[in-house]
Amino acid sequence: MKSISKQKLTKLILKILKYKTDFKLIKVNRKNHNSWDSLAHLEIIFLLEKNLKKKYSINKLNKISNGKDLIKILNENFR
Repeated sequence: MKSISKQKLTKLILKILKYKTDFKLIKVNRKNHNSWDSLAHLEIIFLLEKNLKKKYSINKLNKISNGKDLIKILNENFR
């Protein structure tokens, strides 16, 4: 059983990226978004690992480069 809901986790990610709606999360890209710097990327990774109680490989973490990738990870863990 997950300790946090998908909606709460999404809201926390949006807060890190300084967005108010999850509609914008789909369009965000790591390279083109000023708020998604290396520190924000680490915050998102730690948030995911802590709340999903799952460790991700370095290769998978480096592939997270846009909002669609984040949504994909959330959907994989909340089926």
